[in-house]
Amino acid sequence: MTSWYFSHLTLIQGMLISIPLALSVQIALRSGVFSFASIGFYGVGAYGTGILTMRGWPVLPAMLLMILISGLVAYLMSAPLIRLRGLYLGMVTFAFDLILTVVATNGGSLTGGALGLLGVPLGVGTGGLLAAAVVAIILVSQLERRSVGRALVGIKASEELVMSVGVDLRRRKRTVFAISAALGALSGSLYVSTFSTVSPTSAGFTLIITTLTMAVIGGTSSWIGAVIGTIIITWLPSLAATIGEYQHLVYGVVLVLVVMYAPEGVLGALRWLWHKLAPKVGAGRPRGGAPALAGGPPGGPPPDRGTAEKAEPVPADRVKG
Repeated sequence: MTSWYFSHLTLIQGMLISIPLALSVQIALRSGVFSFASIGFYGVGAYGTGILTMRGWPVLPAMLLMILISGLVAYLMSAPLIRLRGLYLGMVTFAFDLILTVVATNGGSLTGGALGLLGVPLGVGTGGLLAAAVVAIILVSQLERRSVGRALVGIKASEELVMSVGVDLRRRKRTVFAISAALGALSGSLYVSTFSTVSPTSAGFTLIITTLTMAVIGGTSSWIGAVIGTIIITWLPSLAATIGEYQHLVYGVVLVLVVMYAPEGVLGALRWLWHKLAPKVGAGRPRGGAPALAGGPPGGPPPDRGTAEKAEPVPADRVKG
C-alpha cells in the first residue's frame, strides 16, 4: 500500500488540487452561468502566492490573501458581466483568461516571463491538500442545501420566475462569480505551493478544457459530480497509458458518449440506475403495514361499502369440508 501511494503521489496530489477548481466551474454551470473566469483566477492565485512566498511571506497568509483578493475582484468585475448570457459570457471570460496569460508571459522578473516562477517555497503537503479539498466540498455542499443553492437552480430554470418571487438576481449571480473565483484561486495557490513552479501555460487553454470536461462528465447538478469527474479525468490518463498515441482518442470518445447518452453526467447515470435497480421498499403493501382489505388488490382502494353490506352471509351447512 505504501509503495502504491508513493508511486502515485503526483496523481493523488493533482486530484486533490483539481477538486476546488472543478467545483468552481460546477457551481457556475449549476446556476446557468457559463463562465471560465475561475481558470483565470487559478493563475492569479498561483502567481500571487508564488510571488509573496518567494519574498518571505508564510504560505497560509499568502494563500488567504489571494483567495480574498480574487473573490473581491470577481465580485466587482461581475457587475457588467452578468448582463451577458450563455456563449457571450463564456467568450468574454475565456478572453479574460487569455489576457492574464499574456500578462504573465510579459511580466518580466515579477512573473518570470515565459518560463514562469521556479523554486517557489514548498508549503503544502498531501494532508494540507486533503484538508483544503474537504473544506471546499463542505462549502459548496452547504451552499447547495441552503436558500442560495435553491435560488441558483431557479436562476438556471427561469430567471423571470426567480425575480417574481423577490430574489435579487444580480446579487446572486455576483455571489456565484465571487465564490467561483475564490475556489479557483485556492486551487492555484495549492498548485504552486505543492509543485514549486508555475508558468503562463499552467492556466491556459488546456486547463480550461480539462476543467470543463471534469464538470461535464461528472455532472453539474451537484458537487458530487465535480468530484466524480475530477477522479475520472485525473486517473484516466494513467489507465490509458498502455494505448500510447490513442489516449486523446479515448478521452474524446468518453466525452462524446457521456454527452450523448448521459447528458447529466456520470452522477445522473448513477441516479438513474439507482431508481431502476433499487428495490421499492413497501411495494405492494398499503401504508402503515396493515393487511390488504378483501375485495381489492394489495394497496388498492377498499371495496364499496354498500356492496359489502348487501352481501348475504353463506350458511354454515353449505360450507364444504
